[in-house]
Amino acid sequence: MSYLTRRDGRYSYRRRFPADVAEVVGRTEYRRALGTADRSEALKLAHVVSVEFDRICDAALSAPESTPEAVPTQSATDVLGDLDAVVRSITLDVVDRMQRPGWQAEIEWKKQALDAHAQGQMPPGVQMHPVTARAALRALDSVLEGNPVPLHSDDRATPVRASTAPDSPVGTCTAKMYEHVLDEYCEGVSKGRADKVRSLSRKVLKWPSTQEQQVQSLMQYCTEKLAGGGKPTSVHSDAYSLLAVLKRIPGWAGMVLPKAGAVAKAIRSGAGMSKDQRQPIPLKQMLALHLQIKASTPVHYPAVVLLARYALRPSELLQEGPEALTYRVDVLGKRELVFKAALSGGKNAASRRDLPVHPDDESLFREVLSGLSIPAGATPTERDKRVRQRVKSLSRVFTRALGEDSGLSLYSQRHTCADLLRAVGATTDEVGGILGHTPAGAKATSIYGGTQPLDKPRELLAKVREHIPD
Repeated sequence: MSYLTRRDGRYSYRRRFPADVAEVVGRTEYRRALGTADRSEALKLAHVVSVEFDRICDAALSAPESTPEAVPTQSATDVLGDLDAVVRSITLDVVDRMQRPGWQAEIEWKKQALDAHAQGQMPPGVQMHPVTARAALRALDSVLEGNPVPLHSDDRATPVRASTAPDSPVGTCTAKMYEHVLDEYCEGVSKGRADKVRSLSRKVLKWPSTQEQQVQSLMQYCTEKLAGGGKPTSVHSDAYSLLAVLKRIPGWAGMVLPKAGAVAKAIRSGAGMSKDQRQPIPLKQMLALHLQIKASTPVHYPAVVLLARYALRPSELLQEGPEALTYRVDVLGKRELVFKAALSGGKNAASRRDLPVHPDDESLFREVLSGLSIPAGATPTERDKRVRQRVKSLSRVFTRALGEDSGLSLYSQRHTCADLLRAVGATTDEVGGILGHTPAGAKATSIYGGTQPLDKPRELLAKVREHIPD
């Protein structure tokens, strides 16, 4: 068995831990993103990863078993003598909790836990004396009925924190538990997505917390961001990025955001695609922008023109060095100059599509690609930082020329080029092949890799180029 799974064209290694190992390591499954779309390469990597899996299992089974704590013995006199303190403690704790948002879920969780103690169903070392638990339950119910038990002592007792089972669906999750879940999530996504989720987690989430409390935190963040002028699409993206991680916490798989209320409706509205998000720049306006940028900031002109002529994403062009411009030999033996465009991040890290380069554009490509200027020994983090700097710098120049309130962006040139491709006779699949879109019904793009002739893409791009002169 290879233990390989495939999603969005890339492979991962997924394997369940044996029950005794899972009990020690605290998770049921081992997962590792392999970062490749090639099955033969994934199989080789899987052999390496399986060694790590075996090492974890061996270490877990060889670790000495911890001895469970003995249940502290109490005499009947001790149990009965502590009842007043317990009643006072639970009363103060519940009255205090009822002032906070989401207190109903917390109190319900506490009642369930105390009931388990009263039934003697909690594990050794955690189990409260049933008499103590029943006294606490009665005190809790009295507070909820608006008739709390009178407190006869002025001594403030430490609130009773009833323990809940580890897999309780309404239990409290700690920061350490969440960090473990977050690390697993980040293994399978791109660096950009991982950085975004980690940043949002620090900004929005508070630990320890219950599901209800985290829903309140998420909704408060969304409310504040919308009130500050944030777009529903951005708020929706942030909220559901965090929700995707939170639902991985054991027992939290059913976590959902509220559906009622103005904020909830605004968040849901951000899930749809509006026509403005795919709005192209009118051709005449785009050509005027090119002339304006050529006159004011000529250093950025080559990149702006190439993005328009080849329908490239800004990061696809600006993340590459001179090695991305190379010669390719197709299956019929024809040799031609191509730009190897690659999506950034983990989703398609091993995938590149070949775009035929017009001879007159070779110098423009070489000028742009030489601007990456990253030392040979640069780390992925340093490289990513440099690419982001280049994209932001170019976007700033383009947006300034375009006008802040236009609703368009540097990316809009890609949509203009797509419309031009259709105008010169390209089919849907041919447009997708140039833009890097997955054909309908395919799990992975057939445009990546291969040695098929590029005559048709070259012909279409040449016709588009006629509409975007120097």
